[in-house]
Amino acid sequence: MDPARNPAEASETFVTELTDHQTAMLAFIRALMPGSSGARDLLQEVNIILWQKREQFEAGSNFKAWAFQVIRFHLMNHRRRLASKGWLVFDDELVERISPALEADPEELEVRHQALHHCLQKLRPKDRELLQHRYASGAPLNDYAKAINRSPGTLKATLFNLRAALRKCIEVRFKEQGTPLR
Repeated sequence: MDPARNPAEASETFVTELTDHQTAMLAFIRALMPGSSGARDLLQEVNIILWQKREQFEAGSNFKAWAFQVIRFHLMNHRRRLASKGWLVFDDELVERISPALEADPEELEVRHQALHHCLQKLRPKDRELLQHRYASGAPLNDYAKAINRSPGTLKATLFNLRAALRKCIEVRFKEQGTPLR
């Protein structure tokens, strides 16, 4: 930040920028960490880091670009910690390749997330539970199949059908809202 500026004014400007970009930052985190139930926790961690680095931000420059770069580095470290614990995560090269596309319109990601949430609520509880297990728990599908006394092949077919149903529901939701689906 510009040292010639009033520190209170500089802090106020920084807080305004930080507040204005929360939705975009959360959408960006969710896109880079799909299936992570801790996106809001990660956002809070990033908010703390951004606040600690606020002196490095140059007033008048692109806050979003600066914040997204901080997010990228924080999530790389977070993914490394998860990978060291045996979690399957995107590698850094893939994230670097897809993140520019995500930065283009993070608000669209939030709209997509809301549509997905809406469509998930329309599913039967046992189908939501299967999706939750598959994409958020990190546990093997075979273990879940044994626990509910179904074959892994049947669950894989069910997951395929659920993904297709969710995709169709999201497309319909976007069409109803008059939002183009890219």
